[in-house]
Amino acid sequence: MPINIDFNYNFTNSIVINDGLVTANPAIHQASRLYVIHNPATNRPVYVGTSANLRDRFILRLEIIREMGFSQVELNNIIVMEVQIQIDGVNRTPGEDGVAGGIDVEHLLIRTYIQNIGLNVRNIQKTAVFNNNTGEQINWTLNNNADIEGFGGPYNYNLANENSL
Repeated sequence: MPINIDFNYNFTNSIVINDGLVTANPAIHQASRLYVIHNPATNRPVYVGTSANLRDRFILRLEIIREMGFSQVELNNIIVMEVQIQIDGVNRTPGEDGVAGGIDVEHLLIRTYIQNIGLNVRNIQKTAVFNNNTGEQINWTLNNNADIEGFGGPYNYNLANENSL
């Protein structure tokens, strides 16, 4: 029986500077999720990460933006997408290692961006080939539930057992 994974892009956040304070608008959720940072102004526009608490993860990142002196103009096109994972219709929260339901969903998403969508990623880990050793075919979909401009979708893919992406 195949394993069905949905990458649900449910929230998108802009980075905003107001009176020297850098925040996300709307506020980043306090939840365990994958996240995607998209900066179309670079030749490697995508970074994929995971966190057991997104809000805590971004506190330091937002502070660094302030400390490095980025302007609002430089931040205007950067978005943070929060990605909820469902495996076989059940919400799954990835651990800090990117694994949900026994599958490294962070690695799978990174390889999907590289191999299937043709986007360069900023990640330096988990860019090597993703091997499906689950014993089942993996079917996955990227769902643009947040109606993120320029993202399109849904995108549908599958990978047979013992095959690589």
